[in-house]
Amino acid sequence: MSAITLSLELTETDFAMIESALETQEKILAVQARAGGETANDRLSALRSVMRRLRRQRPQAAVSHGWGSIARGLFCNKNAAPTTERRTDVAGGMGYSSPS
Repeated sequence: MSAITLSLELTETDFAMIESALETQEKILAVQARAGGETANDRLSALRSVMRRLRRQRPQAAVSHGWGSIARGLFCNKNAAPTTERRTDVAGGMGYSSPS
């Protein structure tokens, strides 16, 4: 028998509060499980499963890219097609043709 899945609309603050409360509960259950509580061990594994699902569903904040990641995207793109045309470079005032 499968569990009924419910959908909630939560703000970032709601997610943070719920996650904090679950982390506190996880610490309590971990201590109880180490003390030999079999029920606590079962509840701890169930709680960790819920926390993983919660983290997957949490909206991700927009990541701002710094100059380093922008430069890597421009110059270190392995998927970029190599150019096959020839270009003319000027070195010391003399033009010469070199492959690119």
